Amino acid sequence: MRGETLFVLSLLVACGPPPADPDCDGMCQPAGPKFPGVGECKQGLCTPTYGECATQSNISTCAEACEAQGSSCVANGCAGSTYRLYSVLEWCEDPDRIGLAFEHECDDAIDWQVNQAVQCCCTQE
Repeated sequence: MRGETLFVLSLLVACGPPPADPDCDGMCQPAGPKFPGVGECKQGLCTPTYGECATQSNISTCAEACEAQGSSCVANGCAGSTYRLYSVLEWCEDPDRIGLAFEHECDDAIDWQVNQAVQCCCTQE
């Protein structure tokens, strides 16, 4: 019985969530479960993540959006995309909405189409 209990406990430990990386000390801003690997701690560094929502009237490139937030844009650095577009600001600020992902260079103009809000992929300190 003791051996079976240890085996079950070993399985529970092996299947549990990975331990937090002490090198990041909770400083990273993960983008959430819908974006695995985005904004998480990897080898002691925070990976790029989607920054704050910005509107079409405030910026025209992701380089501008990230700079306004005190960071730098990372082209295609958030699960392969540079930014996510949303029809309206309220949708951008809703964590249950994922928007439309775009690959783009940071200095290229955002392809707004009919959308009004964007989240750009930015570095984390």
